[in-house]
Amino acid sequence: MSTRSPFSRLEVVERTGSTNTDLRRALTGPDGALDPAKAAAWPHLSVLRALTQTAGRGRGDHAWTTPPTGALTASIVVRPLVPAFRLAWLPLLAGLAVARALAPRLESVGWNVVTKWPNDVIALPAPSTTAPVTVPGWGTSRKLAGILTELVAPGVGGHAPDSGTAPTDRDEAAAVIVGIGVNLAQSASRLPVPWAASLASLGVPAGAVSAGLLLEDCGRHLADLVTAWESADGDPGADGGALGAQLRGACATLGQAVRVAVPDGEITGVAVDLTPGLVVRVDDDAGSRRVVVTAGDVTVLRTAR
Repeated sequence: MSTRSPFSRLEVVERTGSTNTDLRRALTGPDGALDPAKAAAWPHLSVLRALTQTAGRGRGDHAWTTPPTGALTASIVVRPLVPAFRLAWLPLLAGLAVARALAPRLESVGWNVVTKWPNDVIALPAPSTTAPVTVPGWGTSRKLAGILTELVAPGVGGHAPDSGTAPTDRDEAAAVIVGIGVNLAQSASRLPVPWAASLASLGVPAGAVSAGLLLEDCGRHLADLVTAWESADGDPGADGGALGAQLRGACATLGQAVRVAVPDGEITGVAVDLTPGLVVRVDDDAGSRRVVVTAGDVTVLRTAR
């Protein structure tokens, strides 16, 4: 892999509340829409990194605070040349990019790195590794990283958000802020929930991982995946579905019996596909049907492979 930086701009701040919030303010005008003049300062694949983040947000506005130097917290601006209705694939692509960046750092200490729908990166013990204590809803998996994507739609004159065609120029494209948070150096006692982990808590030697170099690797993998996605006109199933196969192969949620908390209740079944929503096969007295979940919290009930 090339050692050249994948980023068009890299800004590092000592401390902030949320890099996603800061970038949204930097990109938008008073109306909350993408401001072309302001966005010119933050082009495609520019990144804002904070050494300490005090008011980070996860999906559903869950708070995520990191100690100084304990985690990688950064947000990347992506201006993809794909139809707007296919932008929902981007969180899965970002998760795969982070998983690929982390994999070589964890495999040497006995952990495999995969994704969990919709926006988590998790570690699974390799067959030769002593499995950790089982946590309800997570089993022996541990959450290492989270992704939070936020759309910044163009204002008047930009590419229409509901357009079915891809913009031909990045200046016309919607901007998506891809927030990345990776636990690096926290000890097990400093992690907020039993299913969380850091590289250090999984056995990676202290000081062995540079947050800056890890961010560069995440950026390279993300740039490669976005290029492939654009080549397929935003459809991971195009051209033989190679990209779609990669996303599905990395997603540990597929094949699992799950319960998904959705706004109007719960869905229980077997996760069988990504569209990019999670396709859950529900078998009950009414028969078998497939339900596509576009947002929700997933609890793994048992392995159903």
